[in-house]
Amino acid sequence: MGNQEKAEAGDTVLATSTRLFQGRVVEDSTEKKGESLLGSTPMVVLASILGRFPTIAEYKEAVDGINLTSFAPPSEDLARPAIPLKAV
Repeated sequence: MGNQEKAEAGDTVLATSTRLFQGRVVEDSTEKKGESLLGSTPMVVLASILGRFPTIAEYKEAVDGINLTSFAPPSEDLARPAIPLKAV
């Protein structure tokens, strides 16, 4: 969902963005309060595949064998040399 898009009023949105303040992504409808919920990347991906929130058992099965707390930055320098601009 892009920055300018919004869900239908009253929907529940699960996202990885921490900028989910009230009314930004989904507004309340007359029948239901809109919900913006924060989830981990694996949770949001799995919910997108299933089309619903996964159960705890489904989540555990999906992430089995994945170390979700390990991160190591690249061991090599990924910077590229600057390309000079031509004045026209």
